[in-house]
Amino acid sequence: MAFTFVLGLAALFQLVAVLMALRLNTIYRRRYAWLFISGAGVLMTLWIGAGIVDTIQHPPGNIIWEPTLWVQTLATLLTAILFFAGIATIEPLFKENEAARELLASENALLNREVQHSREEMMLAQRVQSNLLPKCAPHVPGLDIAFLSRPAEWTSGDYFDFVEPGDETLIVTVADVCGHGLGPALLMTTSRSYFRGIAKTRKQCQSIINTWNNAIAEDVEAGDFMTALVVRLDLPKQCIEYLGAGQNGLLIQADGSFEELERSGPPLGVLDSFEYPCPEPLPLESGQILVLCTDGIHETEGPDGSQFGTHRIANLISTIRDLTAEQMVKRLDEEVRSFAVASQAHDDLTAVIIKVE
Repeated sequence: MAFTFVLGLAALFQLVAVLMALRLNTIYRRRYAWLFISGAGVLMTLWIGAGIVDTIQHPPGNIIWEPTLWVQTLATLLTAILFFAGIATIEPLFKENEAARELLASENALLNREVQHSREEMMLAQRVQSNLLPKCAPHVPGLDIAFLSRPAEWTSGDYFDFVEPGDETLIVTVADVCGHGLGPALLMTTSRSYFRGIAKTRKQCQSIINTWNNAIAEDVEAGDFMTALVVRLDLPKQCIEYLGAGQNGLLIQADGSFEELERSGPPLGVLDSFEYPCPEPLPLESGQILVLCTDGIHETEGPDGSQFGTHRIANLISTIRDLTAEQMVKRLDEEVRSFAVASQAHDDLTAVIIKVE
């Protein structure tokens, strides 16, 4: 009778533990945990039930002389109690887990909303900035003009523009704000407003770049700067003048030789009231090709660590000089992409090609 009572008590603990496991699964939906725990509980209940039936059918003759049976029976009861206690005390862990899951889901939802909001803001900034850059090259008799503009991120710190003052001259600039991303893009937008206003009223490169430098120096913080190249094409006088603020250009001659348009002073915004020199005009001749690029193209790295560089640009353009400016720009873009070791550009890429017909 005593054995049957102990085994029955063990079976009761097991049954209650199984029901509690079922309750936990109903609340917290941990099906696999419930399957393992409940499975173990059911098997133990069956084992204990089988022991009860065996005890009823074959009761021990004398409990004093059955110490092994007593040990087994008490161990079974203790196991059932411990199993029940484990199920009873595991619920706080489920609660903590569920609270953590809900918190994580809430934070993920908040993060997704923030990411979506930031993405929408960056898309808006990208649209605004793209509207500030030229949509197409100007149509100037005697000149074939094309450009490439590919930002490294949503927005670009590169700037290029064309201004026609109205006296058969074309003023071109290609500029590069230090860094890339939203901050440089904002400075680029401000610089664009300055340049267009200045270039329409001051038609000489020296006056344009000096005034532009003074305006930018008032706005930028220490350490910020912008390189720029300003080129003026005077069609009636058939001459080119340029000034480079920390930036070079390329002039490829009709015979395939080339010369660098050397920088004339520091980047814009570095030295307030710096006076850039008066440029020496160069002859404007048929067959010449002007190539104005930002550092993103020059400094693109190949698999061996070497940079694309000025000479590669010059040799490429000289080789394909019979193509149109638009075809040259596309070819330059393709060559830079194939040369680059990284699939994603690390810097903004901008180029303007002007072919003199």
